Amino acid sequence: MTGQNLFAGKKCLVTGAGRGIGRAIVGELHSQGAIVYALSKNPETLQALKEDFPKIIPICANLLNWEEAKETIESIEAVDCLINNAGIYEPHKFLSLTMESYDEHFNVNLKAVVLVSQIVARKMIEGGKGGSIVNMSSIASQRAIPDCSIYCCTKAALDMLTKTMALELGAHQIRVNSVNPAGVMTDMTRSSDWNNSKTNGSMKVKEVEQLLIRRTPTETLWMPMRDVVNTTLFLASNQTSQITGQCVAVDGGFLAN
Repeated sequence: MTGQNLFAGKKCLVTGAGRGIGRAIVGELHSQGAIVYALSKNPETLQALKEDFPKIIPICANLLNWEEAKETIESIEAVDCLINNAGIYEPHKFLSLTMESYDEHFNVNLKAVVLVSQIVARKMIEGGKGGSIVNMSSIASQRAIPDCSIYCCTKAALDMLTKTMALELGAHQIRVNSVNPAGVMTDMTRSSDWNNSKTNGSMKVKEVEQLLIRRTPTETLWMPMRDVVNTTLFLASNQTSQITGQCVAVDGGFLAN
């Protein structure tokens, strides 16, 4: 995907754009000449994003405050592609899971995708040109991960939402797919409890890492960011006009094992 300029002049909305995978996607779209609406709840990360990629259009909105976010998102013009990247990941043992964490995970990882996609899809339909929606999911949608019960549930629900959206929106030439990465080293990963061995049961972090490597045919622990970005933009591009309703894993073969 890099350097092919498939998005020159295309209008794209990326949520969770301030850091990690979202930031990398924004950077690649910017380099290809896209008109990028970059949405983040954090004004500081948006400012840094704007400094690095001057042509983006920063959108500051907290998807947990839906009434406020709705007005902001509705003000955006019709776009050619939507990348629902915003998400949270906070490890919790099942017995210590709080309802606050439960609600926050579902509100950000699933409800926000529904609400943002409804607004964007309606505008795509009104414009009559169709479009593409890519949801950022995870291999956790298909494999149970200790201490991540609610996160896994939200991503499983997101995969099914992707498929049902594809069924209903296909007649309007709107394609919907998800990207399901294995672990990617991002700010969110670094700031999680991954490096705290008490969150991984009786196993030490190094033991967990070795287990993951053994289960991955390519023997890769962290997936390259470029692979996730390239897969996302491939699905969002006009090169995949007949790919819809798919959940595409970027996992080194982990789900095949």
